[in-house]
Amino acid sequence: MATYRRMTTMIVAAALLGVFCGVALAVEVAPGVQVHGYMLNRFYTASGTSAEFRMERVSISTIAALANDSKAYFEMYYQPGLSSLSSTAGSIYIESAYFDTPVGEGRLRIGKGRRVTFGITPEWSKRRTTNYGIVSEAFTQSRIQGLQYSLQKDALDLGISLHQGFRLGSRVLGEIAGDPRAVHEVKHLCFKEETGNLMGRKMEIAARLGGKWEGGLKAGVSYSTGRLEDVDLANMTSIVAASTLNTAGGLGTSLVPTTATNKKRNVWGLDFTYEHPSGFLAQGEYYDASVSALDYKAWNALLGYKNPQGWMFFARYSKQDMPASRLSANEFSWDNKQVSLSIVQPLRKGLWLQWEYEINSEKPPVGIDTKKNNLFFVELFTGF
Repeated sequence: MATYRRMTTMIVAAALLGVFCGVALAVEVAPGVQVHGYMLNRFYTASGTSAEFRMERVSISTIAALANDSKAYFEMYYQPGLSSLSSTAGSIYIESAYFDTPVGEGRLRIGKGRRVTFGITPEWSKRRTTNYGIVSEAFTQSRIQGLQYSLQKDALDLGISLHQGFRLGSRVLGEIAGDPRAVHEVKHLCFKEETGNLMGRKMEIAARLGGKWEGGLKAGVSYSTGRLEDVDLANMTSIVAASTLNTAGGLGTSLVPTTATNKKRNVWGLDFTYEHPSGFLAQGEYYDASVSALDYKAWNALLGYKNPQGWMFFARYSKQDMPASRLSANEFSWDNKQVSLSIVQPLRKGLWLQWEYEINSEKPPVGIDTKKNNLFFVELFTGF
């Protein structure tokens, strides 16, 4: 426990040092090795909770330039206790750890990190808002563990990966992690990385074929295929909400017929990004998922403007559509909509404020009230 506290203290201290003393966005600790980091602090206000300040996350990462144009990357996260009133010390975990090297005309990445072979990889510069939004949460947010090969040549943008398969899980609309406002939150279906034992886990294949053209247009088509774990199929065929997946809080129809045995898990998608030299940008994603006997869709459209002076403005509309035939008290069967409005205000190098408002809505069956789960926060990003 003492060692854990020391590690926590060191990471937080490093982040605070970056806040007060950092004048550069990277520190070279040895020839070819750089340390980066950032910290997120937020002020929240939302229905069902008092306004509050929170430290959301601290990230410390290193990147090492190796021989033959190779590199190694390692990133660790610290997240404080889930509740500002909690006695828990928080958690430290490895977010990314991979080796990246040229192979042929492309690059091979081995290890854990963002999936760059499916849809729009939602690092901040591509998702634009600081919160991921429903579509990224459902399909592209989680890291993967495995092999990724990517090739960019002229207009061609190609990627393919073999990795540990995602598990079915849930994320929450209107969430302030750890606050007792579950009555205001709505769970939705998503694909998530497995954080426990990976032995015996099924594999997944993902691929994206796209292009990059003069004028700022990028577009691509993606496909991923894998198999459900037995426990995930059991959760989908369960009527009683009593598992990690089905936690809707009551009886209703299962997500798939209780007799279903099909374990397929396939997703295909389309994406595009257009950035004009004036600063205007547009972005969109569409995904169609088949999970056992459940077919559902999710899509979003974003418009934005990046001011030459550094200010940025984004507006995104997102939707996750579930089949009407499975609508019940189970929250995972509900359609969800989200409007995200975000303004980025630069302060100085490596320091900015992001003002963000989420308007969330859902479509439960007749007799069940909608929930007040809108969310507003101001985030201070500190990078070093």
